[in-house]
Amino acid sequence: MPGMMDNLSTINSFLRTLIALAVIGAVSVVSYFGYAKFNASSIEAETRARELQEAQASLLEVKRDLQAAGVALQEKDAKIEAQVAEISQLNQQVQKLETSLALLKVDHRVARLACIDQSKDESTGKLTTLVEFVEINKDGEPIDTPRQFRIPGDTVFVDAWIVEFEDKYVEAADLERGTSLLLFKRLFGNDQKPDDGYPLDEHGAAPKAYARGGKMSDFEKSIFNDFWSIANDKDKAAEKGIKANYGSADYLKVEKGKTYTVELRASGGPKIKPE
Repeated sequence: MPGMMDNLSTINSFLRTLIALAVIGAVSVVSYFGYAKFNASSIEAETRARELQEAQASLLEVKRDLQAAGVALQEKDAKIEAQVAEISQLNQQVQKLETSLALLKVDHRVARLACIDQSKDESTGKLTTLVEFVEINKDGEPIDTPRQFRIPGDTVFVDAWIVEFEDKYVEAADLERGTSLLLFKRLFGNDQKPDDGYPLDEHGAAPKAYARGGKMSDFEKSIFNDFWSIANDKDKAAEKGIKANYGSADYLKVEKGKTYTVELRASGGPKIKPE
């Protein structure tokens, strides 16, 4: 009996040891899997955190790139707007210049000259020409009574006083200084002394092509009544915006039956041209 009891005790001890080992093994296995699972979760969390940080960094970089692109775009837009404004300003300057040049080149018809007849004196061999002179408006209509003059020779001189104003007044189409002024003085032929020529507009009378309402303006009167004094005094001329005032005689060899136009440029003297 005692031997059996000892064997049972040994078996129990062995079983307890075996159970303890099984329990320890089970606990170890559970602990291992728990640790592994926890560790895996931790690693996954770290990975996710790192990926999140990388995504945030990428997003921040993209945001910075977008901001930089936005600034560059704004700068580009501002530059384009500045260029557009500059181009617009240049276009305006070009248009103004073209207008100014056009105004400076405008020819105004101020008189018509017709060669009515030409005859030759058989005894002297000298040629005389009968011409008709009349001042006209911009539509080519007479503004006074046509006058006829017989001149010695076949070349007609038209003598006049001209007043040219500063270009800025011509460009701006100034009411009183937007074009040159002209006062016809006399008409004579090539075989005739100028002083022996035929008077056209009288001194102090209204230049017919520029009379306002049939009456010379005070401004025009102040110029033509003091013409040569102004011509010799640059301060007086500058005060009235005058670039130059002078006498000029344009001339042309005329032919019987032909008609000619006396034209005045906005910034120049008279020119005789065939119609």
